[in-house]
Amino acid sequence: MVGMVRALVLVMMVMALGAVSAARAEVLPGVEVLVRDHAAELAGKRAGILTNPTGVDRQLVSTIDVVRALPDVNVARLFGPEHGVRGQYFAGDKVAGDIDPVSGIPVASLYGATRKPTPEMLEGLDVILYDIQDIGSRSYTFVSSLTYLMEACADAGVAVWVLDRPEPMGGRVVSGPMIDDDLLSFIGIHPVPQVYGLTPGEWARMIRAERVPDIDLRVIPMDGWKRGMTYGDLDWVWVPPSQHIPRWESSYFYAMTGIIGELRRLNEGVGTPTPFELMGAPWLDSQAFAAAMSARGLEGIAFRPLTYSPRYATFSGESVQGVQLHVTDFSAVDPAAVGLALMTELVKLAPEQAIFSEYLTSEGKPTGFLKALGSRQMAEQLAANQPPAPSAEEQAAYKAYVERRKGYLLYE
Repeated sequence: MVGMVRALVLVMMVMALGAVSAARAEVLPGVEVLVRDHAAELAGKRAGILTNPTGVDRQLVSTIDVVRALPDVNVARLFGPEHGVRGQYFAGDKVAGDIDPVSGIPVASLYGATRKPTPEMLEGLDVILYDIQDIGSRSYTFVSSLTYLMEACADAGVAVWVLDRPEPMGGRVVSGPMIDDDLLSFIGIHPVPQVYGLTPGEWARMIRAERVPDIDLRVIPMDGWKRGMTYGDLDWVWVPPSQHIPRWESSYFYAMTGIIGELRRLNEGVGTPTPFELMGAPWLDSQAFAAAMSARGLEGIAFRPLTYSPRYATFSGESVQGVQLHVTDFSAVDPAAVGLALMTELVKLAPEQAIFSEYLTSEGKPTGFLKALGSRQMAEQLAANQPPAPSAEEQAAYKAYVERRKGYLLYE
């Protein structure tokens, strides 16, 4: 009897898992919707593709190969963002224009001598397909490449089709400081909060409305994705968009510690197996830091004291004290708020370190930290060992973004 009950329970578990898997399988990325519904509309066109290793279907076939297999479509040129078409370049490394070794198609670099396609790069093309998995933080440069692509293609009369993909945090988190107009750059190209809550297709709709009204834009939406679905809710393999985003959860951690890492005064886990999940320095007291962060009572996250030694990057080979960040509830955590809390406690615990004092270079130009943070007022507060707080103007800009964002959403 016991054996029969166990067998019945096992069958029910298998059936339940099958039902969940079937439900998840109903979500299709934009590239598969393109093949299913729009292949004929590409026929006869000379196409370019801006993509990287994340541009794949659910069977992990590259979007490059998927599109090349469509009838009467000529893929004439590839475009390489930061890290390259095949992801072989380290963060910040210049990407070379060359021949793709897999497909044999010429590659035009958008992270080398130029970050915006030149007229020569676009010559002879009818349409450029954009297919890159993003992580939802404005300092991650792929949406900047998409923005420049749209601007250049509008001038050249080339259409842009965005093959949409999920925002890994579910597209529901909108948080963090806005960006000052004079700090707009390639790591903050448009006035949005640090975490902006849009898919790539929704971002493109915003850019068309607010920046490039003449672009011939088409968004190929996902099928079945609902707002609030994190990447972990999908039955999809996560392909790292860069070397230090190894898991879909890394999207959350990048939003927590990535800006602080720009200082090069603390280690943010880069150089360890858990990039962006750590925060430490040789002069920190790990127990005090963990206790201070825990006392803040932030939802959905816990802090564990630890000592570690990065293999490369900031404090390479040194013994570092700090905390590991553990998300306990992805539906409750606010990653940008965690990042600001980390900054606040750092200035309290180690004012003598003047961690944030040099937010400008000696030439008076904005540092990577200042551009990534986006708020000069917050940077000045931190430099004075004060907790960062948005100004009334920044709060008004944030509220205005929350309202205007509603007009660009494709998914409920």
